[in-house]
Amino acid sequence: MRTIVVLCALLLCAAASAAEVYKWKDKDGRVHYGDQPKHVAEPVEVQPGSGTGVPSDAEAVRLAREVECQKKRAQLDTYKKAPSISEVDNLGKQREYTPAEREQFLAMTEKKVAEACAPPAESAESPSSPPATN
Repeated sequence: MRTIVVLCALLLCAAASAAEVYKWKDKDGRVHYGDQPKHVAEPVEVQPGSGTGVPSDAEAVRLAREVECQKKRAQLDTYKKAPSISEVDNLGKQREYTPAEREQFLAMTEKKVAEACAPPAESAESPSSPPATN
């Protein structure tokens, strides 16, 4: 969801940078900028940023990992604050976890959070590393 919001914001910024921008001074000498020309406004050339407005594949992957990490942390926080944890089986029967099962479940969830929030593993042979010599 956050990725979608970021992409929409980037697209809106790209559209806004394509619009005309005008600059003028009011009667008190303050400088104003706007997209509508006032009676004495001069056009201003706005230089767009160096980015394309679309995140790279690596940035999209990083954002997706960040969203997943936040989601798992929130889930773990909810489990920790809950007075009890229960599950519903395929037949619709609810069963509450024992204290030992609850601790085991929380430990497993903490492990999933650690995996989701860990920095991505670097490949063993990166193109920037020099080749091994014997």
